[in-house]
Amino acid sequence: MATYTQRVQTMLTPSQYALLSEVAERTQQPLSILIRKAIEAVYFAEATRQKRYQALDQLLALQAPVADWEEMEEEITRGALA
Repeated sequence: MATYTQRVQTMLTPSQYALLSEVAERTQQPLSILIRKAIEAVYFAEATRQKRYQALDQLLALQAPVADWEEMEEEITRGALA
C-alpha cells in the first residue's frame, strides 16, 4: 500500500463540497480517496499513456531483426536450455 506523505490543500464551493460528499457517501469512500482517484484519472493517465507510447517508439526504432516465429521460438528455447 502506498504511503502518503505530501499534503495538498484546496478550497471548494459549498455546492462542490456537497456533491463530492454525496459521491463519497454513495460509494462509501473517503473524500481523500475520491480526490486522489480523480487526479490519477485526469492527469496521470495521460502521462502514463505518453510514456508507454515513447517506450513503444523506442522499441520500434531499434529495427531489431525479426525471423519467422517458429525459428525465433527455437532460438529462445535453445538459449533457455543452454
